Amino acid sequence: MPAPFFRQIRGVFRKAALPLAVKWTMVIGALIALVMSVLGWLLITLQDRVHTAEIEIFGGTIVQQFAHSASEPLLAEDQLALEGLVNRQLKNRNLVGAVVSGIKQLHIAAGTNPEKLPDPSKPYYWTDRSKPNIKRPLVTFSNPILFNKIKAGEAYITLDRAFLDSYRQTIINVIAGATLLLIVIASFLTYGLSRQLARPISRLAEAGQSESSEEPAYSTYTDRRDEIGQVYSHFQRMSTGLLQKQQVEEALARYVSPKVAEKILANLSDTRLANSQIKGSVLFCDIVGFTRMSEHLPPDQVAELLNLYLGNIAEAAQHSHGMVDKFIGDAAMILFGAPDPDPHHATHAVRCACLIVALIDRINRNRHLNHEQPIQVRIGINSGDMLAGNIGIPERLEYTVIGDTVNVASRLCDRAPTSGILISEATASPHAVRNTVDLTLQAPINVKGRKEPVSTLLVNAPKDKFARRLAATVKKIRNSQETA
Repeated sequence: MPAPFFRQIRGVFRKAALPLAVKWTMVIGALIALVMSVLGWLLITLQDRVHTAEIEIFGGTIVQQFAHSASEPLLAEDQLALEGLVNRQLKNRNLVGAVVSGIKQLHIAAGTNPEKLPDPSKPYYWTDRSKPNIKRPLVTFSNPILFNKIKAGEAYITLDRAFLDSYRQTIINVIAGATLLLIVIASFLTYGLSRQLARPISRLAEAGQSESSEEPAYSTYTDRRDEIGQVYSHFQRMSTGLLQKQQVEEALARYVSPKVAEKILANLSDTRLANSQIKGSVLFCDIVGFTRMSEHLPPDQVAELLNLYLGNIAEAAQHSHGMVDKFIGDAAMILFGAPDPDPHHATHAVRCACLIVALIDRINRNRHLNHEQPIQVRIGINSGDMLAGNIGIPERLEYTVIGDTVNVASRLCDRAPTSGILISEATASPHAVRNTVDLTLQAPINVKGRKEPVSTLLVNAPKDKFARRLAATVKKIRNSQETA
């Protein structure tokens, strides 16, 4: 029974939301209090025994002297002398009663005495209740009255224990007070010691909670050479390693899609993503006349223009469940349904295309105010089966998709009108796509390598519900770019 109880208490104490220093203080303080309490109890018990022994020595000495003085008068049966002797005993303020009892029925008593004389072999502790509501602790001692080694009677004296007990109580109070004071002092000292001992662990806890992207989360350098110092050193190395891992992840996400980077980092023992046949959509987008435009711009402005254009394309892909597969010069290839399956890949691809056109339109309004040439784009989208996985050699792999669906999407981009979005019948077939935008059927196009022409549709204005959502997304992206 005690063992499960203590285990339960320990479990509750361990789970309590208290600082470690407080827990240590409580545990160590409880142990100190227990030890000091036991020590105080032992001292009080010892003092009680000493006090009892002193009472018995004191009473025994007095009754022995009293018996010696009463021997001759008792033997002579001098009642007057015995009465005087008994009454003189009561002049001692600590004596409240005296009795001389002879073997010849001679009995002289004075003061307060037991109704029945006790066994003379040991002190008799009793309480006087002769007065209402008053209790007096008394003790009666006896000693034989001898004359030439012949017992002539018995002498009794009764002591008032109140003065002796008050002295005893004073000693007990002093011991108890000193014990309590020592417990309080020890608790304060224990708290200081516990804080000192818990400080290294608190530093480690702070280090674990802190966050930093450029430096180790928290400096745990120490010149200690004990176990705490070793833990600090290990934690410092671990913190540096975590920072480096975070930096590698961030760098990797800049060069490959975050989704692909996440899958690679989730299984570092095998960084190759399995090839699989998927259903998805591919979006191609490029700038109309970019080559001619770049001929009249310095290289830094060309790079700035490309970064602005491609940055908005990446924003559009991120807000439309798409993944930028690659940038090819001024063109971008965006995947939907890879590497994670997406049952609404066609709808997301069309929405992404509309968002790209809206973002480019906003850029062109700013360029018009600055008297700069506007950017014109064209977009092609196709949906269907394709192979997704690693393409390349073991030393240089690239996650992408290949297949006829990809080739058709690229051709649709080439045939799309300026600032237009041209999609295939496969992309337009889902009901959600037709609820998102208005579509106009276009003439089929012939694609090299295909026997049958590809049915195409031109995306017109977004429908009301999606138009409102599109405007809100453009505003959100604009605000995030302005505050960046």
